[in-house]
Amino acid sequence: MEPLIDFSYLNELSGGDSKYLYELLDIFLGTTPDGLVKLEQLITETDDWDATYKQAHFLKSSVGIVKIRDMHAQLMRIEDLGRKEQGKEEIKELMAKIKATFAEAHPILIAERDKHKKAAGVE
Repeated sequence: MEPLIDFSYLNELSGGDSKYLYELLDIFLGTTPDGLVKLEQLITETDDWDATYKQAHFLKSSVGIVKIRDMHAQLMRIEDLGRKEQGKEEIKELMAKIKATFAEAHPILIAERDKHKKAAGVE
């Protein structure tokens, strides 16, 4: 099984610059939890397919940089189903998996971000 989070792309992207890595993770952690809540609300409380696929697309882009196991493919599937305006039950199942995976990854991402905090000059 692949690791929960693959930091190799982030490390490559940052070129070992702790400040840049800290900023990337801080932005991701600042936007992704709310973005997932918004996506879940769109899925469970509305039939707004357009907003659902657009929100999945937005999150997919971020998750493509911070590689959390299976989330990118799951968000891509939600985006695809949302565009086709079909598969509401499958979308709900995918959302549940995404939430569980992110809940597991979240503390690891915080620890990784905080590891670079001092080097980034952030107190």
